[in-house]
Amino acid sequence: MIRKLAPTGITAAEIDGMIIHSFLGEQRNSEKARTIKPGDLKLEKEYALVEYLLIDEMNMVGLTLLAQLNRIMCAAKHADPQVPFGGVNIMFFDNYLQYRPVYDVPLHTDFFLPIK
Repeated sequence: MIRKLAPTGITAAEIDGMIIHSFLGEQRNSEKARTIKPGDLKLEKEYALVEYLLIDEMNMVGLTLLAQLNRIMCAAKHADPQVPFGGVNIMFFDNYLQYRPVYDVPLHTDFFLPIK
């Protein structure tokens, strides 16, 4: 199964997909991460058939959101945390030099330069 994701509602509607936060079952700008328990059948059913994720507007997706996606996909797929995104294939689309993520660090950050 292919899931199409985007960081904003407008972009998600344009690609007939869903907002990344909705897919993850988390609230935007929430301090509290989704609780994942072993044997969470709802979580497993939601993601069991997902083989591919297409993420549009990748320039607006930050490192924290990618880490959340990785954590939840690994748990849902019962994958070793060393296997990125639980073995799900991910394709990123967009121009990385457009808008930056809101309240997050961009994927293309140079960690040796201060963030402005």
